[in-house]
Parts: sequence; C-alpha cells; structure tokens
Amino acid sequence: MKYICFIIVLICLGCSQDQVREKTFLGGRIVNPNSNYVILEHKDQLIDTITLDKNNNFRYEFDQEEESIYTFVHYPESQTVYLQPGDSSVLRVNTLEFDESLSFGGSSSKENNFLIDMFLLNEKDNDLILSYYKISPQRFVKKTDSILKLRMSEFEKLNTESNFTPFFQNIAKKTIQYEYFDMKERYAFLMKKYVPSKFNDFPEDYFDYRKEVNFNDSIVASNFSYMRFLDNYLRNKSIELCESENRDCFDLNNHQNLKRRLNMVLELFDDEYLKLNFFNRFIRREIVFSQTEKQLKETLEIISKFDLKALEEEELHQLTAIQSKYLKGRNLKNLSLRTPSKDTIQLKNISESKPIMLYTWSALSFESKKNNLNKINELKEKYPEVKFISVNLDFQNPGLWQNALKSFNYSENSEFQVISDAPSNTYGFFRNYLNRVYLINKDFKIKNNSLSLFDPKLETQILSLLNP
Repeated sequence: MKYICFIIVLICLGCSQDQVREKTFLGGRIVNPNSNYVILEHKDQLIDTITLDKNNNFRYEFDQEEESIYTFVHYPESQTVYLQPGDSSVLRVNTLEFDESLSFGGSSSKENNFLIDMFLLNEKDNDLILSYYKISPQRFVKKTDSILKLRMSEFEKLNTESNFTPFFQNIAKKTIQYEYFDMKERYAFLMKKYVPSKFNDFPEDYFDYRKEVNFNDSIVASNFSYMRFLDNYLRNKSIELCESENRDCFDLNNHQNLKRRLNMVLELFDDEYLKLNFFNRFIRREIVFSQTEKQLKETLEIISKFDLKALEEEELHQLTAIQSKYLKGRNLKNLSLRTPSKDTIQLKNISESKPIMLYTWSALSFESKKNNLNKINELKEKYPEVKFISVNLDFQNPGLWQNALKSFNYSENSEFQVISDAPSNTYGFFRNYLNRVYLINKDFKIKNNSLSLFDPKLETQILSLLNP
C-alpha cells in the first residue's frame, strides 16, 4: 500500500505542470542506498547524475526525442530501462536484493517489468547450463529449442494484451533470441573445457545460429542478453583460435587470450559503443592481470591502435602505472596500509615472518565479502603457516569501510585498507582489482598476482609459496 501511494505521488509530481508534460519523467526510491545518487545513461553516455533526497527518493525530467533503452545505475548495480517520450515512470529497488526487488510503476511499467523478468530468467539459466552440460548435445539442443519457443509464445500472448510498440517488440524478441544463442555458446564452452570428447558429438549445424547474428546491432547495443552473448562468443572464438590441447586457452585472464579477444574487437565491431565497451572491458583486464613489464608494454601498444578520447587514454595509462607497482617479483615490504583504528602500518610489520596471501574487497560488494569469508576461513585452517590479510579498496571512503567492518566479526590484525595517491578519477579502476589474490613470499616479493579467491589453481600456488 505504501508503495502504491508512493507511485501516485511521484506520477503527480512528474505530471503536475503543463510546461513539463512533454518531458520524460523518471522517479523512484532506493531502499538501503549505497550512495546518495543514481545515474541515468544512454549507451554509456551520461545523461545526468540524480541526487537522492533525505527519504532516498529521486525525481528527474528530461527531453527525449524517441523511445529507447537507457541504463539506470546505482553503483555497483545497474539495470536497463525502457522509456518513451513523455513517460512518467517510477521504480523501487532494495540494494540488498537489487535485481529481485526492482519493480516499475507508471508508464511503460509492463515493458520494464517484462525486461526485469527476462533478466531474472536469464540468470536462472546459469544454473540450467551447469546441469545441462552433463547431457548429450542432441538433448541440449531440444531443451533450448523448447525454452525459446515457450518464451516467444509467452511474449506474443503478453503483446496481444498490451499492444507494445514495434520498437519494443523488436527489443523483446531479440532479448529472448540472444539469450537462446548465449545458452548455446555457454554450453559449447563447458563441453570444450570439461568434456572435450563430447564436442565431437555436436550436430554439424550446431553453430548455424551465428550466421543470424548482427554483430553491430545498435538497437540492442546495451541489452543484457545481447552483450552477454557477444562476450561469450568472443570467449569461445578466442579458444577456437588457440591450440585446443593447450589448457591455458581456457584461462580467460591469460595475457594471450585477452590479446586475441582485443584483436577480434578491432576486427568485428564497427559500432562505436560496442567497440569501446568491449575494448575497455578487455584492456583493463589485460592491464590488471599483467605479470611483467613486457606484457604492460604490449598492452600500451594495443591502446595506441584505438582512437580514444584523450581523457580515456590518460586513465588507461594511470591504471598501467598502478599495475606496474604490483607485477610479479615486485617487493611490497613498504606497502602502506590503514588499520581499522586509522593508523598507518607497513606490510613488513604485519607478516609475522610468514608468507602472505593478500586478498581484496570493497564495501560496495559487501555480499561478496561475506561469501568469501567462508572460503578464507577454510584456507586459514588448512594453511596456518600463511598470514592471510584482507585489504579493502575503498580508499577514498574510509567511513564506508569501517561501517562494513561492524557487520561481521573481524580480526584487528588481518583487516586493512589500501592507501593510495592515485588521482581521484581512478577510483573506479579499483573495481578491476576486486576479489583478487596476491601471494607474497617471506621476502615480501610477489610470487603470483593473477589469481582470484576461487581460482582452481589457488591452493597449488599456495603450496608452491610454502615449498619454493
């Protein structure tokens, strides 16, 4: 009932004055906000930053020439929003369950709630794929064909009841279609990686759907199912270009793997949004997973091939400078960290003469931190000879970190925050370092800088650290 009243009030606010009736209105409420603002984007271009009021509500009006898909962002989460000129749309979301709690009212609510439902169904498909990869390729094709037909049928029924515009009908059908393509890409990846013998049983026409793909479809350029399909397609093509018997082909953070995908981005995409989106995604991963000066130099050469804005190129060079301090073999004994009591301490004063496993996190991904604690506790029990250190990356917001620490029982001598002199506009870069693991020997030299907490090679590398 409170939400219904809230919608009515916001719609009235959005439509109360004649001079704004031709404008598009978007408003809503953020429950448990992570910050005091939300962002509206269109194809990665900032429309505006909108401040929350004291009740965590927001309202925004803007001129819109034609119906389109926008992106609503409340860091670190985002979701697509469909808007028509003159819409009065409202949304409500609880950050503790962002996707599951997001719901729309007002204009275009049926369209937006359909997109949300599709997103949640697509997320569930992740679990389906993990079970389907155990079945034969022929059975998998039948199951996915059945899912495609069912979702198309349900959409046609909804369309008959709602009379969607041709533009939205196109968006909706492509959302369903590209999710179907993506399921086939993900299944193929799992077969190649874990059951390569089954790959020989694939029907000859299994990949024929790739002939239907428009790799420069600007209409759905920011659509979640389209973007995920493209990501998984590039992943599979990179592996196909690699020697199949080489297991490093399946290491998605491998320097050569990322280079292959970057070259495909140059060759495949003419659409500037798609080209820059995937370029930025892969080039940042290539930078932060670089292990040597040579790899960083090769990455800088790739950057020079792209026609980038001066600011974007400057930011990438700043990120490269940050990574150069954390390459394999670098000595971190003088690395300064902040303690929960706001003191400064150096790594050499924390180690207790043990090799170190340092892992990173952010309070803006707090659920990941809680999930990671179980893994850390398991590793601590198995490897008491190792000093485990947790490093928070929210260096520009110490209060956010300290408030997060209060939410769980933490050890004063294992929780720290990074201290950085990085320019303020590099804050977002540290998202690239989330949930990373660094193995450091007793001499404070980095032995491995390219691991994640759930990397299957992690424990092997810990044993190598203990037995050099």
